[in-house]
Amino acid sequence: MGRTFHHTVNTDQATFLGFGLEAVFYGINLLLFGIAVSALVGRNPPSKGSKTMLAVTCLMFSLCTTHFALNFNNVYDGLMVHPRRISEETHLLAGADMLFSITDWCSQLILLYRCYLVWGKNIWVVILPFLMSLATVACGIGLIGLVLSINPTAPQAPAAIVPVGTAGFSLSLCLNFIVSALIIGRVMHISRQNRRNGVSHSDTAIQRAIGIVIEAGLLFLTAQFVFVVLFAIAHPAQAILVPIATQVYGISPTLIIVRVSAGSSYQPTSVPSSSLRFASGLGGDATDFEMSRTQKEASTLSLNPRKSGEEEQEP
Repeated sequence: MGRTFHHTVNTDQATFLGFGLEAVFYGINLLLFGIAVSALVGRNPPSKGSKTMLAVTCLMFSLCTTHFALNFNNVYDGLMVHPRRISEETHLLAGADMLFSITDWCSQLILLYRCYLVWGKNIWVVILPFLMSLATVACGIGLIGLVLSINPTAPQAPAAIVPVGTAGFSLSLCLNFIVSALIIGRVMHISRQNRRNGVSHSDTAIQRAIGIVIEAGLLFLTAQFVFVVLFAIAHPAQAILVPIATQVYGISPTLIIVRVSAGSSYQPTSVPSSSLRFASGLGGDATDFEMSRTQKEASTLSLNPRKSGEEEQEP
């Protein structure tokens, strides 16, 4: 006699747990956002790169805040105002699902831009990942449209269209892994260039740079991987991961700004007429990967954070 598989949680329980955990991650996001804004605004005068990163950080935090607000409204309304199943799809939840896909896409664009800078603004490196990102957001938005057309109140995607979502979310997972690997690979290549040119303290800077990329991407990839698995097997616990992943999409790029502003400084020049800057310090000139042009033929590396108002000196 065959055994019947029972899920450990039902969709309502998963939705409620997802809301509670999203509140925790939103608190972390709020804390990191405050630190990042303080680091970016506290410069005198703020650089153009700082203004851009501030705008991007505010955009990501706004998306995460809106998603949390929609999730809160759904749980509060379903439990306190108009008692109902809080996992049932509504127009507001459809909007939250749309924000999930848009936030994922924006985080991919930020990662692609970093990769573009690290690779010396070589557009060919990021063309394929960019097309993958377009396919990802198209699958995500298309999935929401299909759910609303087939079963507007379904707590999760019907089995017939699960492959559409699985394809899109798997593409997102692969894209983030590939682009992170491209960034790390490029930084390691710069390290080898520096060693050939006799730069003795390159390894420490490389470890810091790679460590920051891994720290920022670890939660990102972990949350995505678990969500893809749960979605593919149509497990109700996917409702726990969606809110968490949304906040992680905002936390990941903000974490890089916070980690860099906390004290790491990385400024190698890898090849003639190209340099990679990974600066830090709360008063430093950069809080993210930046590429700049130079006429130097030799590789250089500085681990000393520059303070506000100091000019970069040419040796």
